[in-house]
Amino acid sequence: MLKQLFILLLTSLFLTEAAENQLTIAFGSCFKFYRTHDTDVFQRIQSFNPKYFFWLGDAAYIDYMPILGIWRSELNETRVKEKFDITNDDKYYVQFKKNVIIKGVYDDHDSNKNDGDKFNPLKESAKQLYLDFIGEPKDSPLRKQDGIYQSFYIDQHNKILVVMTDTRYNSDKLTGDSLGDNQWKWLEQQFQTESQLIIMTSGVQVMHDDRSIPETWFAWSKQKLYALIKKYKKPIIFLSGDVHYSEIMKHPCPHRIGQNLYEFTSSGMTFANYDHIPFVDLVLQFQFPTTFNNYQDHYYKSNFGILKIITNDQNSPVRIEFETHSSEDSSIVLQKTVYIEELQSQYYDESQSCILDVSIRERQWQNYLLRINENILIFTSSIFVSLLFVKFLIYNSKSYISKFLELYKQIQQNKQKLKLE
Repeated sequence: MLKQLFILLLTSLFLTEAAENQLTIAFGSCFKFYRTHDTDVFQRIQSFNPKYFFWLGDAAYIDYMPILGIWRSELNETRVKEKFDITNDDKYYVQFKKNVIIKGVYDDHDSNKNDGDKFNPLKESAKQLYLDFIGEPKDSPLRKQDGIYQSFYIDQHNKILVVMTDTRYNSDKLTGDSLGDNQWKWLEQQFQTESQLIIMTSGVQVMHDDRSIPETWFAWSKQKLYALIKKYKKPIIFLSGDVHYSEIMKHPCPHRIGQNLYEFTSSGMTFANYDHIPFVDLVLQFQFPTTFNNYQDHYYKSNFGILKIITNDQNSPVRIEFETHSSEDSSIVLQKTVYIEELQSQYYDESQSCILDVSIRERQWQNYLLRINENILIFTSSIFVSLLFVKFLIYNSKSYISKFLELYKQIQQNKQKLKLE
């Protein structure tokens, strides 16, 4: 009897495994900040055999930086097209496009204004040139739309819906609106579909609220988005770019929304923070509180994202496997598996306490204390070295000043002697 049960169990496991199917999506952002940068990142991405690739911003840097830290929009449309062509003509990307479906949404640098919004005077011309870049037909409805927000099913059974939002074209920090009226109406329609999973993309990060940098959805827009999620109880995950590092985030208070929310960020395909800022990982530990994740949920070097959606024999999504891969050697540097049950509607209790009720300033201060405690040896050593350096400067300054005064005195004495002679 036990033998038969054991055989039955093994058979059921085998059939379950055999019945599963995998749909692979690759995504990334921030490509070729240095336009002469030679990279084989698209060859590496191709090795995972994705069906889709999603650009999530800064596919090309069409604005420019004449002075360090100061960005200027490119007024010459010919130059804008040439800058998009730098990406389009990348030898590995040329081959990549033949095998993968390319979809995308711009962020700031590929919409021609750093931290751009609805007041960007070049947004429409940048939109048209961006649509040319990703191969959108000339008669596409996106050409006449106020932004390039779009949705499409990535499976033939219409169960997995990708919703790509445009957080630049109608973004208005004065009102706190990240999308604009038309896009909000469109977004609610996406929640009303029969899809079993929504993969929502955003050029800027969606969830975090406790960092002075980088950009994120405005607070009013976050609450409006969460209200839609609470209303329609649709399983959803977020994909984002922009920040020049990779990150896994989880909303800390699912009871306030009624379900778990995850955000997967991949940014810096060829230009990540660690490439140009020394000790950036240590610096950002102090900048980023642990509200939405821990320090181990970040990767600061060049990277790309891989998302695997696993479906069952009914073609329904059963789990999501996210991986961040190094652009240098394709190794896995971050990963997270989320089962569809985690994303489905759960208990809702708005009265229950939540870390988000704590002020941002207090959360940041608590993080400073935590990081100092964790890095007390480094912190005290840094202070000690700094004090030694200051002491060295003071000691040598006194010595140099003394020598200078002595030399000056000698020169004056020599001048006096010359006069007497």
